[in-house]
Amino acid sequence: MSKQSERLKEDIQNLLFEEIKSSNLKGVTKASQIEVFEPKNIEFGDWTSNICMKLAANSEDNPRQIAEKLISNLTKNDWITKIEIAGAGFLNFYLTSEQKYIFIQECLDQEKPFLIKGKAKKNILIEYVSSNPTGPIHIGHGRGAALGSALANLLSKAGSEVTQEYYVNDQGLQIETLGLSLLLNYLSLGGEKIKLPKECYQGDYLKTLASDLKKNKQNKYEFTLPKKLPTNFDDWLILAKKELSDFEELGVFALTKILDGIKADLKEFNTFHDDFFFESSLFNDSKKSEFNKTLNYLSKKDLSYDKDGAIWYKSTDFGDEKDRVLIRENEAPTYFASDLVYHKNKFDREFDEMINLWGSDHHGYLPRINASLKGLGYDSKKLKTIFIQFVSLIRGKNKVAMSTRSGEFVTLKKLIDEVGVDAVRYFFLERRSDQTLEFDIELAKKKNKDNPVYYIQYAHARICSLMKELPERGFNYSNSEGSRALSSLSSDKENELVSQINSYQQTLERCFDKREIHSLCFYLRDLAAIFHSFYNSHPILDKDDNSRNARIAVSLATKAVINDGLGILGIVAPEKM
Repeated sequence: MSKQSERLKEDIQNLLFEEIKSSNLKGVTKASQIEVFEPKNIEFGDWTSNICMKLAANSEDNPRQIAEKLISNLTKNDWITKIEIAGAGFLNFYLTSEQKYIFIQECLDQEKPFLIKGKAKKNILIEYVSSNPTGPIHIGHGRGAALGSALANLLSKAGSEVTQEYYVNDQGLQIETLGLSLLLNYLSLGGEKIKLPKECYQGDYLKTLASDLKKNKQNKYEFTLPKKLPTNFDDWLILAKKELSDFEELGVFALTKILDGIKADLKEFNTFHDDFFFESSLFNDSKKSEFNKTLNYLSKKDLSYDKDGAIWYKSTDFGDEKDRVLIRENEAPTYFASDLVYHKNKFDREFDEMINLWGSDHHGYLPRINASLKGLGYDSKKLKTIFIQFVSLIRGKNKVAMSTRSGEFVTLKKLIDEVGVDAVRYFFLERRSDQTLEFDIELAKKKNKDNPVYYIQYAHARICSLMKELPERGFNYSNSEGSRALSSLSSDKENELVSQINSYQQTLERCFDKREIHSLCFYLRDLAAIFHSFYNSHPILDKDDNSRNARIAVSLATKAVINDGLGILGIVAPEKM
């Protein structure tokens, strides 16, 4: 919220608080407890409060009766034109024109991005995407990429230092599986007809990797195959390890190539991680590794025990539904064990807040992570987990079939190539992350008002075009002239546009407080629609100097807000379309 808007809000809170005290009403003990906000509909004034409903809980009078008691003295103010009682007892405040245009003037003077004021500056870690490096990043991961990067942009506006991290799962059976999948595709290049076991990763990307491997390593990984080829995954893995002493290199080669591709796709998608944290780093240096230090700590604190040849964590002591295995009977660590140590590492880096963006299929995983953190003595409230629901693609009336394991998935890169980065990001962000998303490919490609991101960008481009036309029509303009002329704005559409612009900072605050982005998408969509309606019904380059300057000023304020909002979303604000 801007300084002026914050001041107005506080002034209204103080006015209400003083009148509440003088009327001997009970329910609040300080002005800041009084809820005052900017209504979405301009019919309800410039500011509104529901305080009368709250006061009615401690009074024999109903909210409207309380409102009538307060209203007579509250109207005695030189910056409030009127106060109305609405509905069950809302107080709607209407301000003088000088107060209404303060934020518009700020927009005209804006040289730096808008900031979110009055929030504690924090050191925040956001971990997101973190897709397994066993295949290209697909559209489900892309939704997380859009949300994580946009959220980082938003939180930075409050002065917080935000670290964006990608956790790379480069350990365990999945990397062996990746290596074997690559090997079998590599051997197939020699003419062998090999059917990949169902446990292997499928997809044309593995054929491309196999060709790269052949080109770089020639025949290094070739060996004489038995006459009767293995028919299952385990037998193939045993054979590969027996014949190739450097079998592990295959998994590393594939992982490196795939991760490079993921980074390239994310860069194109306007998503930039500060750190790529490798799971393997938790196991470095053998006995002195972070993993072993954590296991020893749990043992010393009597938080783990041996059973059936495995090592278990006493997670039921901290609210989990059952104890969890840390080390399996074959001495291999579980995914839970790695995640426990990774989250310990996060907390040891002393962030004020940590945010995980997880797929909705990990919902049941959160209680065990919270249990592990409590056992380690950490404040689990510092960790916020946002769950992201699945994405499905709709082409026309048909749903696109997808399956990651069988290789029938749509990569983020493919979707970007078809509809563009901006459309993909907006469509991923416009719904709550905990709601499933049906991505309408044909809608995303439309170049009309049906496509919200196009309509928002078109509003920005339209204003840029307007400013280029200004000197061609023989007109001059300055922000000082525009500011002085704002009071001439009087039509319903002009006032509606002013009201929508004025609510931008409040929208940013709401998104910040709730750690969400979709409300900003809705706000920008509505702002664009209101602007286009205003543009189509008012001659902006009017011959009358006052009307022209005022309308240019409010148009430029619209442009500034759209540019800032799209910047948070990671979407381009074009000057022409």
